[in-house]
Amino acid sequence: MVHGGDEWGDRPLSSHVLFRSADLDFARDMVAQKFCRHRLEVTGGGRFLAAQHHAPGRLLSLNYISYGADVTIDPGALETFYLLQIPIRGGATIRHHREEFVSNPGRAALLNADRATVMQWWAGCEQVLVQIRKSALIDFAERMLERRLPGELVFDPKVELGRADLRSFRLLLAAMFHAADATAGPNARDSLTSAFNEERVLEALLFAQPHSLSAFMDRQLAPAPRQVKRAHDFIRQNAARPIALSDIAAASGVGARSLQIGFRRAFGITPMQALCRERLRRARLDLEAGAPGETVTDVALRWGFTHLGRFSADYRTAFGELPRETLRRAG
Repeated sequence: MVHGGDEWGDRPLSSHVLFRSADLDFARDMVAQKFCRHRLEVTGGGRFLAAQHHAPGRLLSLNYISYGADVTIDPGALETFYLLQIPIRGGATIRHHREEFVSNPGRAALLNADRATVMQWWAGCEQVLVQIRKSALIDFAERMLERRLPGELVFDPKVELGRADLRSFRLLLAAMFHAADATAGPNARDSLTSAFNEERVLEALLFAQPHSLSAFMDRQLAPAPRQVKRAHDFIRQNAARPIALSDIAAASGVGARSLQIGFRRAFGITPMQALCRERLRRARLDLEAGAPGETVTDVALRWGFTHLGRFSADYRTAFGELPRETLRRAG
């Protein structure tokens, strides 16, 4: 169950008031200083009275914003940050890239840095917002994956807060807001960082919220020895080449049998299964990109799958849909 405003308090971050104003131009400029340049227009009923509360951190900032009246907000692409918006009262209509949906206390909006957005906040809408630096999230994701990201990090913009696996995430965010509210002054930034690990927020988003690289987010069964890590890196870096088990073993520095045992202990699969999985994931990225004129056969052959029936079956087992369905959705 999502409690909306009761979970966040009456006015979150009330000890971190940035501004409160009925002047539209002033409000737009103040919000832009913390976020980005944007168009802001009053488009409907209600009395315009804008407010923003802002608590900065190392990797992210916590915010509360309300406008009073119906407003249209058009920031385009945010470019340097991702933005999680959680209505605690009222709601908003979100148009993000190709999707349009309603955001309310049960459904947050996660705006991707490189996708254009236009929003209609309804009169009386109040939201808490978590602004996450793009560079910080990308760096954290690469450390989690122990690799360079193989593609764009694009989240599903609809965050269903009623999901059981997001309960602890909601509680963590609410606790961060309450703690920041109790800490003001020049040490607020350091207190926010030291009291609550901001990386827990990044980790929760990467593992709980679907995104374009979700298929790459593995949880190891046990710490991998350096030989297995070397083999895993070799697979990732050479997935587009015609490599065999002997090549992977040579790159790891141990024999094929020892490598297989190490892989099963760390990942629950063999090195060749890991290679197949990596190629399936890369194929999915290409299909989701939906390049003009590209077919499922083109993508399958690019990643070494010559038996199209087997490719389709393995793809559906891995991702719950057929390759042609992914390509059709992308198009």
